[in-house]
Amino acid sequence: MRWLAAAVLAACSAPKPAPAPPQSATSCEAAADGMIGLLVRNQREKPPEEAVDKLRVLIATRCRADRWTTEAQGCLAKVATPDDVNVCGELLTEQQQAALVKAQEKAPR
Repeated sequence: MRWLAAAVLAACSAPKPAPAPPQSATSCEAAADGMIGLLVRNQREKPPEEAVDKLRVLIATRCRADRWTTEAQGCLAKVATPDDVNVCGELLTEQQQAALVKAQEKAPR
């Protein structure tokens, strides 16, 4: 019985794990925000916020599910022109690009 008490005490007194490292500023959410920001800036009329949010979630979801590279995420987070999007798009595989397009086509409007 003493060994059980010693094991419990040892387990409870173990040092706390180190905190998780801070998340990089480059993320799928940042990539989605960059793409959405460009889209909204280029619209004559601001699209409804609900539609913008749905598209933002769709982009971030595809980014995570398709494992976009950190390089692609960082590039897309900083897009300022449609040409930038084309350059960043080259950092995605054909399958990643196709999955994003397919998801956008299937999304309710």
